[in-house]
Amino acid sequence: MTERIRMAAAAIIVLFAAIQAPPAAAEPAAPPRAEVPIRQVVLSDGMRRYAVPVGVGGTVIEAGLDSGSTGLRLIGPTVPGVRASGRRTSYSYASGTRLDGVMADAELAIGGVMGEAPVQLVTGTGCVAEKPHCPASFIPFGRFGVQGDGLPGEGFKAILGIDMASAEVPNPLPKLGVRRWIIELPRPGDTEPGRLILDPTDQELAGFVLLHLAAQPGPGGGPHDAIETCLVDRQTRESICGAGILDTGAPGIRVVTARPKRPWPNGTPGAIAFYDHGQARTSLDFTVGLRAEASRLTTEAHDVRIPRLFLGLTPYFGYAVLYDPGAGVIGLKPRG
Repeated sequence: MTERIRMAAAAIIVLFAAIQAPPAAAEPAAPPRAEVPIRQVVLSDGMRRYAVPVGVGGTVIEAGLDSGSTGLRLIGPTVPGVRASGRRTSYSYASGTRLDGVMADAELAIGGVMGEAPVQLVTGTGCVAEKPHCPASFIPFGRFGVQGDGLPGEGFKAILGIDMASAEVPNPLPKLGVRRWIIELPRPGDTEPGRLILDPTDQELAGFVLLHLAAQPGPGGGPHDAIETCLVDRQTRESICGAGILDTGAPGIRVVTARPKRPWPNGTPGAIAFYDHGQARTSLDFTVGLRAEASRLTTEAHDVRIPRLFLGLTPYFGYAVLYDPGAGVIGLKPRG
């Protein structure tokens, strides 16, 4: 990295320091290691999605795996083994789709880890005001599938959000006693499923580069699961530095800044550089606009203090990704 890039990365630390992560709550006893297969699903429009089996009240449901959202949300209006409370709740996604429904409790089994956890029973869908033509606007609720990209009859009847943010309907993994987890996505062309590893062994934890979370949600709507990141044009050495967010549910790279520049054209050789406390730790080369790398690059203008770099799937194709909420870190280990 050039001195200019290092200085840009170091400058964002001053902003990040003002947004401190809350102290970790006491953790339940960890269950034994478990493993869940991750199946790659390609929609009819070519969009890649990822699914895992989740046991709900004794019935196995295929759920879209989403590391960029929080909570298990089940498309209703009724799901066997789910006890609805009647308390209304809504949750929305970057696409603009809003899931409306009620809080509920369910007996869950994920990779052999079992227990009771809160879920959302989804009874209807809509769009947030800012995105009235979101995917949910294209189809009736009876043919809606979450992560279905607005395509009738496609997508899933559940979504498993496993980021580390707080939410009214929380990530069920910690509720089931899971302390940390690793995502290894199947890559384009892979014939075998990927893996969601729950409470990996010490041997499986070896080799990860640990990156402390740079920010947590606050009154100003700060990003969650964010790590210090720079996008770098490897030809011109131009860089964009900010809060990097990985997301298995969002193909493409999206840059949100107060004053966005023109996106780098397709074919631009780029790199995603990851930092910890201002020190470069690891980087991943990619090429802008390749479907095989999910690297379509877009920019948006919003009133944000820190640029937000929504990295989507691209990092998962190059790294196994560790989530450790107790330690407040995300870990990256290069894949062969």
